[in-house]
Amino acid sequence: MPWIREAEIEQGKPAPAAIISVMSINPKAMDAVQNFGQSVTFGSSSLTRVQEEAIATVVAVANQCGYGALTHGGFFRRHSGDSALASNLLDDYSRADLDPRTRLMLDFAVRLTREPGSSTAKDLEGLRRAGFDEEEIVSIILITCLFNFMNRLASGFGVQVPPTYR
Repeated sequence: MPWIREAEIEQGKPAPAAIISVMSINPKAMDAVQNFGQSVTFGSSSLTRVQEEAIATVVAVANQCGYGALTHGGFFRRHSGDSALASNLLDDYSRADLDPRTRLMLDFAVRLTREPGSSTAKDLEGLRRAGFDEEEIVSIILITCLFNFMNRLASGFGVQVPPTYR
């Protein structure tokens, strides 16, 4: 249970995820965040769902956000079918057996998370050299930023990890 009171969700509407429902006191913000998330993830980006979930997982781990790490680590496991790699992403992605392109993508996402002011044009050039096109680079940055925001929501509101994710 989060640390804040939630408003009642309209009858007949599907219950939003816990990370979204904590904003129910401000329905405009709740809808805006949910719409933004759906517009840059869950198949709406130029990346694969596995790539999206890998970014979400390593960003959550970097932010020490248990809710985000376990939720997206689970989504990664489900979409990739690779339990061992999911565990490595949750433990220390830098020790995982990743192809160079994926490692560069995750290194960039983690650095943008931990040191947001350190990004340079050279970083984007490195992503381009690794084969990412402009649309994919935009997706990498948007997904990284979205999950930094979502991790802070989870931590700030005290969103708990569902027992089934533990």
